[in-house]
Amino acid sequence: MVQVDTKPMYVGVAEVQRDWGLSRSSAYSLIKRLSARMQQENPNLIVLAGKINRIYYEEACGVHMKSQQKEKGEK
Repeated sequence: MVQVDTKPMYVGVAEVQRDWGLSRSSAYSLIKRLSARMQQENPNLIVLAGKINRIYYEEACGVHMKSQQKEKGEK
């Protein structure tokens, strides 16, 4: 059976807080910086206030690697 990724397309402030242990305002600041960088790299992308594209977020922050390591029990 193939496992389907059911995560939302965008990452919100609560997930950023949880991933990095940040306060709400710091998490919003990180999202804002990443959104600006993403928009600069490709001006045609759609940017939502207070959210960041999941693929870009995971690549930029290495979050995907962290979650895979946790699942495998690695450090």
